[in-house]
Amino acid sequence: MQELLEILSAMAAQKDKVRDRRELLLDMADRVVKAVSQEFSCKPDEVAILLLSTDGRHLRFVAPRAFAELGSIPVTKRDSIAVGVLARRAGEVINNVPMVKHVSFFESIKLRDKPAPIQKMVTAPLLVRGQAIGVAQISRKGDNAREAGPDFTPADLRRAQELLDSVAPFFAEARPSPY
Repeated sequence: MQELLEILSAMAAQKDKVRDRRELLLDMADRVVKAVSQEFSCKPDEVAILLLSTDGRHLRFVAPRAFAELGSIPVTKRDSIAVGVLARRAGEVINNVPMVKHVSFFESIKLRDKPAPIQKMVTAPLLVRGQAIGVAQISRKGDNAREAGPDFTPADLRRAQELLDSVAPFFAEARPSPY
């Protein structure tokens, strides 16, 4: 973890020297996804990071990288799990995602040979000094809950929140304006 923080710090320090701040942000997200996926024994495409636009109206994907060009989620979208967590500034564990009304459009996008639905998910806000700047989601995908793997626990949410609290300031620092 310390190594990740040192890398993110070095990357953020270069923000004024890079030509494309958005690419820097995406590169930082790739590093965080790698660490999170290792920590939670999941695949990199099971980790999503969304940052709040500078106007506060949308959540935009920075991970998976393939989603960065696909659009955004308006913060007025009531059936978005990510939007709800952003608004409450409190994370949640859902081990029956198919039974919860949510935005499922992004699940249908092919990142693997065959798209798999999200079965279980931890969603945590990215907080900087108490302000929500985005959301991260760690999921387990599969054709059914058993295939997806073990349930997430409150301890997983705490662990995710600790990890995300440590990286959130780097995202805030590197986020281009406007974004």
